[in-house]
Amino acid sequence: MKSNKRGHTTKDKVATYLELSRHYLHEGDYELAINALTKAIEISPQNAQAFDLRGIAHGHRFEYDEALADFQEAIRLDSSCAGFYNNLALTYYKLSRFEEAIDNYDLAISLSPDIALFYANRGLAFYHLGEYAYAISDYNVAIELEPTDSETYSNRGEAYAELGEYKKALADFDHALAFNPANIDAYADRALLLTLWEETSGRGTKSG
Repeated sequence: MKSNKRGHTTKDKVATYLELSRHYLHEGDYELAINALTKAIEISPQNAQAFDLRGIAHGHRFEYDEALADFQEAIRLDSSCAGFYNNLALTYYKLSRFEEAIDNYDLAISLSPDIALFYANRGLAFYHLGEYAYAISDYNVAIELEPTDSETYSNRGEAYAELGEYKKALADFDHALAFNPANIDAYADRALLLTLWEETSGRGTKSG
């Protein structure tokens, strides 16, 4: 009975630390979140979720080496969670290690192929590698899965603009603003595109 009681107490403590960490993450107090999660890990070193959450907290503090280590440990403990791979990929992306980001987005998508965010994120990595056609392909899937996401339309518009497909880019910026009139990036990109289009007299349009 003592063993069972102790076991329940341990689980309760870990659950409490995890709940506290989520509260601190929401409040933006990342140091306290890390402290709570470290205590959870000390009690339950096989808890993949604790490592993942601590990686998120480290990422918010721009402590990317620590974030990478935590996400990698979370994956080692539970390789079936697509979100862990997405978080690891996002950290590589922030470090401008785009190919490694894409590799991990691939794994996230293979586990959960119906999550629009994973395709949108991989599209951004392709965009920064100058692989605009691949980026557009990923944005297409993301929009099919989440057809009202303003940011994805805006990002696809940027990729079309890089390819000189100004009409398609303009249509995407218009969609982005229709779904989110407060999308400042879409306003700026649209204005820049119109200026560029006028300077080139429309010669950059490659497709309708």
